[in-house]
Amino acid sequence: MKTAFSRKQDRTARVIFIPIAALVASHVVFTKQFPWQATYQFPLPYFLTVVTVMFSCREVNVRLFLWMDTRLPFNVNPVERIGRQISLNAPATMGAFLVVFPLSQLVYAGRWPAFSTLITGMVVCAVIATIFNGAYIFRYLLRTIDWEKAQKSASVDDESREKSRGYLPPATSLIRVEVSHGQLLLLPEEIAYFYSTGAMVLLVKTDGAKIPTAYQALTQLSEQLTSHYFFPLSRQIVVGLGAIKAVKDDVNRKLVVSLVPSLHQHRATEQVVVSRYRSAEFSKWLQTAVPS
Repeated sequence: MKTAFSRKQDRTARVIFIPIAALVASHVVFTKQFPWQATYQFPLPYFLTVVTVMFSCREVNVRLFLWMDTRLPFNVNPVERIGRQISLNAPATMGAFLVVFPLSQLVYAGRWPAFSTLITGMVVCAVIATIFNGAYIFRYLLRTIDWEKAQKSASVDDESREKSRGYLPPATSLIRVEVSHGQLLLLPEEIAYFYSTGAMVLLVKTDGAKIPTAYQALTQLSEQLTSHYFFPLSRQIVVGLGAIKAVKDDVNRKLVVSLVPSLHQHRATEQVVVSRYRSAEFSKWLQTAVPS
């Protein structure tokens, strides 16, 4: 499932929302001075402090969201995900604030903040972080609803296309995958690999779709995955033959296998290290599966 906001939306938030929020906070909360007052001076130190703090806290929150996406996507269990998100993001945000805010005041204002200023900043940071996380959670929930609708629609469309051609794959060639909203029937060639993380198994399809399954361990899939097409590269990954793009020798008789599509959006391939104890078996399987 895609992230909550597109790159354009995220860039807009950074370029517009953060400076505006910093402008308001520096005037209304910290200095309580405004342009129409005779003694007004633009509160540059506070403005820069709030901008720096907001950028820092935003990065911490976004990184936690992306990390949680691989551990517990919203569409698996939205209630549990929200609970974990709050329990992680709240202390992480405050921790970032307590480090960045005093240092920013020292750099921009030339002094450490007073205790009352620190408390005021914590309140402002908590309010902004609540708005930020609330927006992300709301967008993720909307994406989850859209994702489930798209999955159901895609299943119906695929079945309709096959029926219109007068052909349906035999049941014996299909792999049944249990997911949160039912079952998926997939050809082996549609599956790139299964990835186990924590207590969840993620299905990565050859088209790049990443679908959380209802399994907690790869062993629950072992009976369905035929050995001539699938191979357990490690305790975390069972790969399909079609996902293997390259195999390179590594130190100590290990192998580095490049898989497509990548589990992470910013990488072209997913690199998996095969241990020396499994590399010989993997090489033998690969030679059998892809005869020279």
